[in-house]
Amino acid sequence: METYQDVQRQIRRAMTIILILVPLGVLGFMVLEGLSILDSLWLTVITLATIGYGDIYAKTDAGRIFTILLIITGLSSFAYAAQATLNFVFSAEVIDQRQHRRALRRIAKLDKHYIIAGEGELVDKTINYLLRRVEMRRAYREEMVTHHLDLLFKRVFRKYNARIKPFHRALRAAYLRLHQGVSLLDAVVVITHDQRFARQLREQGLLVLEGDPSDDHVLKNAGVKKAQALIAISPHDTETLLTVLTAHSRNPDLTITASVLDHEFIYKMLRVGATMLISPYDLAGQFLNNSTFRPTVNDFFNTILFEQIRGTSQAMQLNIYEESPWVEKKLCELNLQEDYHTGVIGIRCADGNFIYTPDGNYQLSADEVLIVVAPPQFIEKIQRDCLGTAANLPHRTTWQRLPFQDFVPKLNFHHTLESAQESAKELSKHFIICAGSRVAQSAIDKLNPERSFVIISADQAQTESLLARGFRVIHGNPSQEMVLKQAGVQRALAIMISIDDKALSVLTTLTARTLNKSLLITSTAESDDMVAKLRRAGADRIISPFRIAAQFILLATTRPVINDFVQAILYNYRAGIETTEIYMQDDSPWIGKPLAELYLDRIFKAGVIGIRLASGRFLYAPPLTHVIGKEEVLIITLPMSQSDHLREIAHGNASKRPHTLRKEETRRTYSI
Repeated sequence: METYQDVQRQIRRAMTIILILVPLGVLGFMVLEGLSILDSLWLTVITLATIGYGDIYAKTDAGRIFTILLIITGLSSFAYAAQATLNFVFSAEVIDQRQHRRALRRIAKLDKHYIIAGEGELVDKTINYLLRRVEMRRAYREEMVTHHLDLLFKRVFRKYNARIKPFHRALRAAYLRLHQGVSLLDAVVVITHDQRFARQLREQGLLVLEGDPSDDHVLKNAGVKKAQALIAISPHDTETLLTVLTAHSRNPDLTITASVLDHEFIYKMLRVGATMLISPYDLAGQFLNNSTFRPTVNDFFNTILFEQIRGTSQAMQLNIYEESPWVEKKLCELNLQEDYHTGVIGIRCADGNFIYTPDGNYQLSADEVLIVVAPPQFIEKIQRDCLGTAANLPHRTTWQRLPFQDFVPKLNFHHTLESAQESAKELSKHFIICAGSRVAQSAIDKLNPERSFVIISADQAQTESLLARGFRVIHGNPSQEMVLKQAGVQRALAIMISIDDKALSVLTTLTARTLNKSLLITSTAESDDMVAKLRRAGADRIISPFRIAAQFILLATTRPVINDFVQAILYNYRAGIETTEIYMQDDSPWIGKPLAELYLDRIFKAGVIGIRLASGRFLYAPPLTHVIGKEEVLIITLPMSQSDHLREIAHGNASKRPHTLRKEETRRTYSI
């Protein structure tokens, strides 16, 4: 295999020989044929070029022999040079090495960039999600530019006609080029073993280095000393551990996000330098729980964290540094709603604790972080106004995030198969879980057995373990109609189907939909080809575990405080905090009242972080003056101990749960 350096040496040798042959030929023809310098140069050039016009030629025997030798040597040199040039232009290996050198030059100019190191499906999903985010932002920006230019042209020209259109298009293109800024892709370096994957990423405009992410030399070439953050992902935790260790030794201040498959590696990763840990199966399990049991809460966070389309508001973190003009100001004095159309849903205090839905009289302090939801057109302005003179200061990290301890809820009461089946008969508007995957197990580990869950398990060991924890368990094949009826599928609100066997997953979905048309069905798709099949079978929501993990990996790397805030308030059993949804049904006593009259903060230590309006649109961090309407859904963060009591009061004499969770506007696919 020829390398880039070999081809370069070959070209240099050929050019050197040619440069020697030309003066040698001139000198030879001058001596042997007695020609002038110009005639000798002319004869040498046409001889080497094998043109031979015949106006000047060698007449002596010595001259002819010299010409023959010159032609042979010249043709060999040109053939040698041509071969090297073709290799330089068309050889795949040389092209890759040339691109590698070009990438190294570009990386050398980077500062505060991001490195994605590893391989596997999770890396693929992470980069695909990154590319989609960049494309969404580009499309939205072009849409906004076009909109503003249209308004400008309508003011300047009374009539928008065909003669003006080319000028409008040219002005739009010029404006986009002038204000294109720096894309996120320009600040990302990918390290991977896979040569084919590397070529594919280069074609999509990313900077790629081929090699071992744990190799010190490779990380050095990736600019790890100047990088802002590194994402370490590998199918094997030991490889991820080595990458984290090497990167941290090169740059102790580097923010490192690492994926962890085995919980035994969590503290090992932290000890060698990881800042943030992501467990793909745990995240997918949590997301699966939310999508099934709290669908509106799930949609709320998914919208502000991941769906950046058509100008939807986004969650962002605002660091309050000592130099910030907002220090020692009250939230109400910032006029966030009036000036930026922005709402505050949380604050991370200097000690690392979180406050959700803070009061307007809350006074800001240095080293706090505001978690706000803002429209995209106001993001740059609010960041600039928040930072003030701190905008030109280097990034500072003032905290170290530790992972939440695993806490598996367990009851002292143990069910038997018979008692579990009898208990399931008494349930209505409950939730069913078909457990048959690692994601499902992670989801169940986060659930409280006291609540109205029925689990269907075909694994004897799993069944016994869940019964011992106090869960209601139906043992059997979840695709069988009899088993689903024993779990009360006809009376249930929702069912979670997470089964490794693809055919069994589709069949279970189809059977559940046949038995209950109003049932909310959430299914997991291990591969992209499963999405359409599950959709046709009747699934409302389809979860791709690695896609969810990819989203949270980027969130934890680029917006770590927001990631921690979500983990802290979504369903934090150890802290006793959860975010729930309250449906405003027809007879709710809250309908027609402003939020201020409910005194949720005083009575329940609760805060409304969002409202899904009857139209399906979300209202973020609603003001206390908002009047609650019918068919709205309140998204409330509160202590778990107050959840059931709050729901009883909100629903009055109505059922604690809505009539159905399945709505046409909430049918979604969480997969790439």
